[in-house]
Amino acid sequence: MKKKYQVLVIGGGHAGVEAAAAAAAVGCRTVLITPSIEKISLMSCNPAMGGIAKGTLVREIDGIGGMAAESADETALQFRMLNMKKGPAVWGPRVQSDVEEYCRTQTRKLYKAGVQIIEGLVVKLTGPSSRIEGVLLSDGRVIEADAFVLAAGTFLKGMLHRGRNTWPGGRRGDISAISLEKDLRERMFHVKRFKTGTSPRVIRKSIDSSLLEEQVSHDVDFRFSWSSKGGVQNKEICWLTRTTGETEKIVKESLFHSPLYSGRIKGKGPRYCPSFEDKVTKFPERTGHPIHLEPMGRSSRIMYLNGLSTSMPQEIQDKIVRSLPGFRNAEICAYGYSVEYTCFETGEFDETLKLRATENLYVSGQILGTSGYEEAAATGLLAGANAARRLLGMKKTVPERMSSYMGVMVDDLVTKGTDEPYRLFSSRSENRLNLRQDNADRRVFPLACRMGTLSGEKKEEYWKRNKIHKKLREDILKKRIRGKSLEEICRRPEVSPENVGEMIGFDTKEISEREILTTVVLDIKYAGYVKRAEGRYEIRKRYGEVSLSSIKDYEAVQTITIEAREALNKRRPETLSGAESIPAVRQADLDALVLHLMKESVSRET
Repeated sequence: MKKKYQVLVIGGGHAGVEAAAAAAAVGCRTVLITPSIEKISLMSCNPAMGGIAKGTLVREIDGIGGMAAESADETALQFRMLNMKKGPAVWGPRVQSDVEEYCRTQTRKLYKAGVQIIEGLVVKLTGPSSRIEGVLLSDGRVIEADAFVLAAGTFLKGMLHRGRNTWPGGRRGDISAISLEKDLRERMFHVKRFKTGTSPRVIRKSIDSSLLEEQVSHDVDFRFSWSSKGGVQNKEICWLTRTTGETEKIVKESLFHSPLYSGRIKGKGPRYCPSFEDKVTKFPERTGHPIHLEPMGRSSRIMYLNGLSTSMPQEIQDKIVRSLPGFRNAEICAYGYSVEYTCFETGEFDETLKLRATENLYVSGQILGTSGYEEAAATGLLAGANAARRLLGMKKTVPERMSSYMGVMVDDLVTKGTDEPYRLFSSRSENRLNLRQDNADRRVFPLACRMGTLSGEKKEEYWKRNKIHKKLREDILKKRIRGKSLEEICRRPEVSPENVGEMIGFDTKEISEREILTTVVLDIKYAGYVKRAEGRYEIRKRYGEVSLSSIKDYEAVQTITIEAREALNKRRPETLSGAESIPAVRQADLDALVLHLMKESVSRET
């Protein structure tokens, strides 16, 4: 008997919506089950998409046919390009969005993609673990399908903590998937506990913005999606304030109230997005931590305090917030909290994000051990596409780490795993000068074609851009100015893409032409570095089984990060391959180890 659905997605967060849309794009009858249709793609924490490396990932999602980039553009309130003090290769685009409008936009796109949405709570999987047959809902309904994508976010036995209070929930105001988590454990899937947190939200009119620093937006005519018409428009002001000595004093004197420091929270939290309690405790010498005041929507009465994640009791949060400049009379409308949740252990899933012990159950988002909307959306896209492709008898698709941040992330999660919520950084890639946001469409286009998730319209748009790119590159390579090739002139750090456009008379009135010109020029600028990075990658693969026994104390290797030194001294891997499997050791650390070993070898020979 033919089942009504081919792919069933559990969860309507950032991972779930991309998984469902991807499965539908590949050609499967797809259904998404979520506890609340109104909260599809809800930005539970900071109301923004993008950032350093993360913004590039959003553009890769767009290049493969995902929805996040277009929705971020359509609901944008403000745009900023982060990391501009460094070269354009590691710039991080970030778009502030209207939270409610983003949810509505994503939902409309799901329906347009042909995805059916059912409101309900999944309490159990049905059928044997080797091949799941369906899901049981809390109201008794059983819905069957041929393949499944689990994208439960922080809802698997989610427990919320604030002060001495603990209650079940995937986030504030939502229920916890306790029964589903129990079912997964009973099926002998290996799981662990992580935690994350959120910041208080305040009433806008209770803030004295005259005492705050306006967060400068950037009018660079940027768009996340190549399909968006025109660049993002800045419609809202964001503000910046900083904590004071009084703020830190309040936290230090109140730590015994914190569930993080009373031992009630066992899950490991994100190192690079710590709670404010962690900031004060682990970095006692620092003060004046930046706090970004971000609107939850256009003309919204509610503002989010990005950078002040806390699970302190409500009365302590009141004191903390009112100690900030401009916040003396602040009214908190939603207090911060921590959420502890279940995710899968390293080794449980393969490079297609299928659980190894099953034929047809895929996983994506935070239950993989990731953190962030962007990482969730990317893994959802990959899991949904592979679930559909396997079902239809097609080849699996796996992104390559040298050509995409998606590939870096998946390879890290599968081969290294993570001891804490995984966050994408440019430093995780050995080829980051090539993994730029400007050339994301060109890098992932072969993957998009193999995956089958890119619409015919988007393919046609790409080929139009590619035709202009090819002609522009040819014009630059053959042009000479005062006896010097324009290619050589392009490599000068002071020469911008706009300068090059003027030299060849290239019209950059349209945003698409400016984007293409930027990519062509940056490709030329970084060509030598990219070639060397590829060479180092090949050398490191050859050095994989080289012994590390000559390094007695990694503290002596000053070219690797403190985090890597600590991990290497603790784990003492025998070979470079062993070091590569340690989550704390990044690609730059591995390159530094190779150079250290080569220098040692030369020193011994002389």
